[in-house]
Parts: sequence; structure tokens; C-alpha cells
Amino acid sequence: MMASSSPATPHVQAAQEFLKNGNRAGAQQALEQISSEHRDRPEVLEIRWELAAQAQEWAAAFSIASLLCQTDPENEVGWLWQSCSLIELKRVPEAFDALLAAQAKFPKSPAVAYNLACCAAKLKRFEEAFQWIVKATEAGGRAEVKLMALSDPDLDPLLDRICALE
Repeated sequence: MMASSSPATPHVQAAQEFLKNGNRAGAQQALEQISSEHRDRPEVLEIRWELAAQAQEWAAAFSIASLLCQTDPENEVGWLWQSCSLIELKRVPEAFDALLAAQAKFPKSPAVAYNLACCAAKLKRFEEAFQWIVKATEAGGRAEVKLMALSDPDLDPLLDRICALE
């Protein structure tokens, strides 16, 4: 979150509250109140991405996520959203490559490893997908990752192997 002294803070907080309550129009209006010099701040970009994703405007969402990766490269959310946007644009090989870059940056992230597993499975690289699931379970929350993987349709071809994970 940006420092409380920033003139954008009240508008960001209002936009977040509107989003939380399902009011996309209110969130958009709050963002429009932010001066142009603050519109590329990470917390503003995160809201802009949420709005684009909810509207299924995936090209815009990809652009916003890419900008978020540039402005806040230490925040894995931008990297994950960038790959999510690419997947929605049916650009799965590019999403996989983007996630590999994220994995190099965040090697202990279970979310990045999990998403790599999903991409690998979409690419029908099931052995590689399983290895990423193993890595995700080792990185954190073994039970949580396993439960999520068991209900993820992308990983259906791996159900037996995921069930056998200890």
C-alpha cells in the first residue's frame, strides 16, 4: 500500500472498497480521480488489473500486469497475473515462459510452481507438470496445494499421481 501522505491513497482505498463490494463502476470512478502521475503505482495497477480481468479484457489485463512487473518486480502477483492473462489470450507457451522467468525470480513460491504445473499440463507435458506440483507442495502448504490440485481441471490427467503424494 502506498504511503498515507500520497494524494492517491484515499482514491485507492475507495477503489479497493468498491471492488470488495462488487461495484466495478465505483472502483473505476475512484481510479479516475487519481492524477496521471500516480496511475502507474503498483497499488493502482493492481486495481486496474482486477477491473480488466473482471471485464475479461485480457489484452488490457496483460498490458497492466506487464507494467506491474516493471514497476514492482519484487511482487510475484504481477508475474502471476501476466501469465494468467496470457493463458486467457490462448498464449499458453508464452505464459509458461513468463512463469519460468518468475520461478527464477521467486524460486520458493508455491504459487509460481503450481501455475507452472497447470501450464505444463495444458501443453500436455504431464511429467513436467507433475514435477512442478511436487515442487509446489515442497515449497509450502503440501495439503493445501494437493487439495487445490485435486480440484483443478487442468491437472485432471495427473489425479492418480497427485492422490499418491504424501
